[in-house]
Amino acid sequence: MRQFEDAIHLIDYGKVSIEKIEISYVESLNDKQIRPYLLIKIKNFMENLRSALDYTANGLYAKYGKEPRKRKEISFPYALQTVNAIDFRRKQLIKEKIPGLTGNRPDIAKKIESYQHFSNSDNVWLPKFMSLNNSNKHQELTPQTKFENRELITTLSNGSKIILGHGARLIKGEVTYNVDNPMPFEGAVHEVNVWSSFNFSSNNEPVLPLLKIALTGAEKIVLELSEL
Repeated sequence: MRQFEDAIHLIDYGKVSIEKIEISYVESLNDKQIRPYLLIKIKNFMENLRSALDYTANGLYAKYGKEPRKRKEISFPYALQTVNAIDFRRKQLIKEKIPGLTGNRPDIAKKIESYQHFSNSDNVWLPKFMSLNNSNKHQELTPQTKFENRELITTLSNGSKIILGHGARLIKGEVTYNVDNPMPFEGAVHEVNVWSSFNFSSNNEPVLPLLKIALTGAEKIVLELSEL
């Protein structure tokens, strides 16, 4: 069906887009500021993935949704992070978003439930992604902040290593040792690794990892549901 084909095309386009986003992402990190066109690329990427999910929902409605539309738009059902399985079913979110599907194809409704965060913790990307997408669409480009992480690696003379991650500390008596104040072992070599990332300001999620897992997750949903 056309809706499923369009959804798959958007997923394929997303794979190309994420590569361009990564290039702009690195450029912005090097510039130490977020370039406006990076925000635009991320906004378009997220909207396209959201559309791929909604097109899939429309394809399901066209095949199995025999009830009249009570909503202006058919959209992909998802549970907010605060919604558990009981609330999801009580609110009949699948029936609301894709009328007729639950009655005609309960197996597909069950499949959609399996994509929710309450079915598998790996699916927590879905409500996070949807919330960010809603913010992008209805308010403004989602702001992002630069996050810097540092790690201290102390290599002792016998080859052993002590690693202190960001925010970690060791206390000996009244002295606190951390990334900025390494322990004074004789013959030890201290190395500080620094890496940066951009995080979404609203939920502090690292940008690239969330976009990549959203692409993978959306592709799984689209391909699996389009075959049913």
